[in-house]
Amino acid sequence: MAWDLELASLLYFLLALGLAAGLAAIALHFRLQPVFLLPAAVGLLVANLPGRELAAAWAPFLALLRQGLDSGLFFALIFLGWGAGTSLGPLLAHPRKLLLGLLPPLGFLPVFWLGAWAGLLPGEAAGAALVGGGEGLAALFLATRLAPELAGPLGVAVFPLVGAQLLVQPHLLRLLTSRAERLRRAAPTRKVSRRETLLFAAAGLILTLVLAPRAFLLTGMFFVGVLIKESGVADRLARTLANRLAEIMAALLGLTVGCLCPLAQVLTLTLVKVLVLAFAALTLAPLAVLILIKAVNPLVGYSLNPLLAAAAVGLTPDAAHLAQLACRREDPQGNILQPALALNQAAFLTATLTAGLLWGIVGGG
Repeated sequence: MAWDLELASLLYFLLALGLAAGLAAIALHFRLQPVFLLPAAVGLLVANLPGRELAAAWAPFLALLRQGLDSGLFFALIFLGWGAGTSLGPLLAHPRKLLLGLLPPLGFLPVFWLGAWAGLLPGEAAGAALVGGGEGLAALFLATRLAPELAGPLGVAVFPLVGAQLLVQPHLLRLLTSRAERLRRAAPTRKVSRRETLLFAAAGLILTLVLAPRAFLLTGMFFVGVLIKESGVADRLARTLANRLAEIMAALLGLTVGCLCPLAQVLTLTLVKVLVLAFAALTLAPLAVLILIKAVNPLVGYSLNPLLAAAAVGLTPDAAHLAQLACRREDPQGNILQPALALNQAAFLTATLTAGLLWGIVGGG
């Protein structure tokens, strides 16, 4: 019996080694969230080390990391740093994109219902659905609140899932649009003042506290970071938050998530269902935006390029850059980067707010 257990532990470690190598390859080759994925790969190895003595030696450190995850501290500091490093100018210069950014939840709902039909618990279905927002940390945050046993595997899988969907998306958009539609050019972008950004961030913070207080650790802290940056009196602090603190916290979060993935416990049918539904949500959310763009274009003088739908996920700014690359393949002189960034930021804010709302609705209270 002891020999069988040792052999099983060794096999799981070898499998974890292969998965960790895959995560590292994705991070290095595609440059997809390497600050998170590389530590997650290390954590995956730690979680599957053979031998109980090694697990016991790591236990105090892992318990400390788990506190940062469960308390929400890692999320709060990451979003604070992201806010301190983000310019909301594109969103404020293209305010109509905020309305488009509210559409991805239309893609979440069918996935949530499908999850319930497939036998998932409400928290598991909500976590899978929120992946459709493309903001991996928001989905991970929701999973820690509603389905803690899912936090590790979902956290490790969410960014590769988003990356895979971003690779598929341009081909899907080409199938669903005409060349004439893809050649539409964006209007020039106006300059946004610091005062506008400060007012928007302050209003966003207040609305988050009033309407979705459970999203404060995500959306609220993001707006706090924006206020610090745009105040103009704490430039060094803003740079530290954006360039150092956020990346350190993201690395620790990745390590923590990886450490929550003992393969003997996470390789289940439930995880397969969650990942399939998560990819479906990632596909449906941009499609909802594409359908609306096609519907409203006759009303706004055909001014919206449907390739903007590629930016309707919260992975910012990567999704916006993908939309711009797709545009340049059709028109070397085309430039939809600014409206794509606006839609990308709107989708990001929607995903984080939705995480707080779903926590309250599904979790009760």
